[in-house]
Amino acid sequence: MPHFITDKCIGCGVCEVKCPTNTIWGTTKEMFYIHPERCIDCSVCGIYCPVDAIQNQHGELIPRVKPKEIPKAEVIKELCTGCEFCVDICPFDAIAMVAAEDETVANHYKIAAVVKDKCVACRLCESVCDKDAIVVPEAPTQLKTYLPEFVVIGTGR
Repeated sequence: MPHFITDKCIGCGVCEVKCPTNTIWGTTKEMFYIHPERCIDCSVCGIYCPVDAIQNQHGELIPRVKPKEIPKAEVIKELCTGCEFCVDICPFDAIAMVAAEDETVANHYKIAAVVKDKCVACRLCESVCDKDAIVVPEAPTQLKTYLPEFVVIGTGR
């Protein structure tokens, strides 16, 4: 069961902008909607909603988190292999490959780095990293154990 926008919605559109899978739509100052088959239950929309108008798949309201308190993805440099899966899946271009400060770090010349002001804590990067080299610490969002087939690596936004 997907997330659901309640009638408390004020039509601000923040949820639409922050949704990592382009699953939310609506018209400004009117109620927005979540496509039930495309929602990945990540809760990003809820933590950004200024009026707590979004319920999770269990019918619980998702509390808003102050933007400055939303944890951002972090790269564990020693584990990063430079595979670029996280870069490819991030819909907000919040991850880039940068030169490793120390060539001995994971024996690679480039590693992932997070652009903190672009990260929404959706955890898609975390879901594709098979080395556990990227995490969102104390994430207020949920992480699915699988990704739906419409979430394709390399599509960008």
